Amino acid sequence: MIKEVEVTVREKVKIIIQVNKIALAKLLIPFAIAGATVLFFLLFLPEELGKYVTVFSVYTFAPIVGMIAVIPTGLGLGISPEALTAFIVYTDAVLALFLVWNFDYARKIPGLGKLVERVEEQGEAALRKYKWAKRFGFIGLVVFVIVPLQWTGAGVGSIVGRLIGLTPFMTWLAVILGTFIRSILLIYFGWLIAFLVKPFL
Repeated sequence: MIKEVEVTVREKVKIIIQVNKIALAKLLIPFAIAGATVLFFLLFLPEELGKYVTVFSVYTFAPIVGMIAVIPTGLGLGISPEALTAFIVYTDAVLALFLVWNFDYARKIPGLGKLVERVEEQGEAALRKYKWAKRFGFIGLVVFVIVPLQWTGAGVGSIVGRLIGLTPFMTWLAVILGTFIRSILLIYFGWLIAFLVKPFL
């Protein structure tokens, strides 16, 4: 009897250790990807690093207008539309990966937890405002991420996907697809505006 209990406890301890290793890996992998990206730029494209840091800064730290402002900023710095789109999608993919994998865990981390709770509040507010996103599931989340309005985008989209019951993978995929489509639309809309305005300059 005692031997059976001991074996059962050992098995449960092994499961807990395995789960903790997976949780730790999910927490660290997005940071490792981001670190590897910076290292790649430092080693192979040092002259481009400043341009991408500027794009990242505008995209990340300009609330509401970040996505709209980042396209002309990146193009003005000489980044090709393809590279700019790839960078924006990559940035959102890493952010979404972190959020879909670590939402509950990240809420417990001092400092980061408050940020995650704020994003969750924005996600809940966005769901109240854009009720159609919940009704249409995956497609609704893609459209939600595409629309460059307040409380939309990769961070809030990752939380909204969780709130409407999508799996982490489907949420991540919807965010990437929405970011890609939004980036392409904004680039070509920017080119159209520049084309129409150019004769008057």
